[in-house]
Amino acid sequence: MPAGLASALGIDVGTTNVKVALVRADGTVAGTATRPLTTIHHGDAVTQDPVALFDAVVTAVGEVCAAHRGDAGAVTSVGVCSQYSSIVPVDAAGHPVADMLLYLDRRGTELCWDIITGNDDAFGLWVERHGIPPVGGGLSLGHMLWFQHQRPDIHAAAAAYLEPMDYVVARLTGRICATQGTTFTSQLCDNRTLGTTTYDPELVAMSGVDPDRLPELVAGDAVVGEVLGSLAEVWGIPASATVAAAMNDSHAGAFATGAYRGGAGGLMVGTTAVLLDNLDHTAADLSHEIVAMPSPVPDTWLVWAENGLAGRAVDHVLGGLVHTSDVLGQHTTANPFAALDAALAAVPAGSDGVLFLPWLAGSMAPAASSGMRGGFINLTLNTGRTHLVRAAIEGTALNAGWLLPAVEALTGRTMASVVLGGGAARSPGWAQVFADVLNRPVRPLVDPHTAVARAVALAALMGPAAAADDVDDVIVRTSGIHHPDPAHRATYDAAQRRFVAAFEALRPLAEELGT
Repeated sequence: MPAGLASALGIDVGTTNVKVALVRADGTVAGTATRPLTTIHHGDAVTQDPVALFDAVVTAVGEVCAAHRGDAGAVTSVGVCSQYSSIVPVDAAGHPVADMLLYLDRRGTELCWDIITGNDDAFGLWVERHGIPPVGGGLSLGHMLWFQHQRPDIHAAAAAYLEPMDYVVARLTGRICATQGTTFTSQLCDNRTLGTTTYDPELVAMSGVDPDRLPELVAGDAVVGEVLGSLAEVWGIPASATVAAAMNDSHAGAFATGAYRGGAGGLMVGTTAVLLDNLDHTAADLSHEIVAMPSPVPDTWLVWAENGLAGRAVDHVLGGLVHTSDVLGQHTTANPFAALDAALAAVPAGSDGVLFLPWLAGSMAPAASSGMRGGFINLTLNTGRTHLVRAAIEGTALNAGWLLPAVEALTGRTMASVVLGGGAARSPGWAQVFADVLNRPVRPLVDPHTAVARAVALAALMGPAAAADDVDDVIVRTSGIHHPDPAHRATYDAAQRRFVAAFEALRPLAEELGT
């Protein structure tokens, strides 16, 4: 390690794994580590073990620090981000008293609806102050109410309800706290004022949430405290290393892609696809499921548009349909994505008219429908497996292409280019399809697997304001650029029209089949 160069740890808690990056102040990555997480599905319940989650954090950090002791000894800051709309009930020491309810867990949804049906002013009040009404499934607000009403034993044992990123921070520092941004889906802050450290008393009262179980709020750019001495000793990092206030993974993705800067938008394509941009004021387009949420960056709201399944839908096509094992035969492969770019190159743009509809678990922005379902249409006797693969990739891009104009309408400006993160950024062919469909230059992130962990580490080290500007591109590092191919413009314009028409035509049938 160069003399005098500080370093930072970034911890990214996803749904399927924990990623840790040890990063130097110049942006170079000293080392990374990953640990898997297990999700338990049982009917409507979708949970994870928070004890196992934190153990994964501890072992992943320990691995990377042991392998790079010099850089570990120079750690001054720790940053944490995670998936969100998931709730961990914790005791006064920050230790869990029950399993974490994931964002996929719909329990508590009816309790949220009861707020709206029981209060004439509720819908308007939430839209005015928070930005979105409490009417969706899987919201943190619903999870807290479910614990409170359905599991009074857990509620009595809990000192606070925390999102996973705030839970990790509590275990790192011993301090239970959250921010306006991390509690976004608890929906109890007045988001017209950025940086508030108080809950809105009317929203809290109308929700029925026990205010004694709400964590202390700190500023989004606050330092929560020092890493506990016992952990610092085990990891070999200085006892003076501090932990920054946590952020959700959309915030971290915006740092990684540079979406807080003007001109370029961010597109994170992992399990789902999320389009990201920024505004200097709060705003929402509820008809298209787009909202500007509070960010840790001063005077900046993050425009967040969740497009729905993307990488997970492609993974299902590759691993569940193309490379699978069943009574029909053994077709598995060690890496279903290994031949992805070859398959894309083998089929012309437009997949010979085959369309893939990626709504395998319902649609989100720009048209929400929990009952919508996906599929392939326009198959012919000439359709082969490579057509299905290319159509699946194009379907994720067409869904983002459907969303992009609505995001640009909310921000009032055109995305001059798009920075691509997530698993899709590892495929040059996938990046090119996004460029062609969106009709924008697309720049994939370098090492997208750990880009978010790297970004949250550097945001903790630099501070959110400096990290958002990133004038020297310390955080935002891309690997080349994919320009739209003019030869494909007419093909994808036609495919985009047919994609939207397919949604509108098939939605009633899909919702009927699902009843």
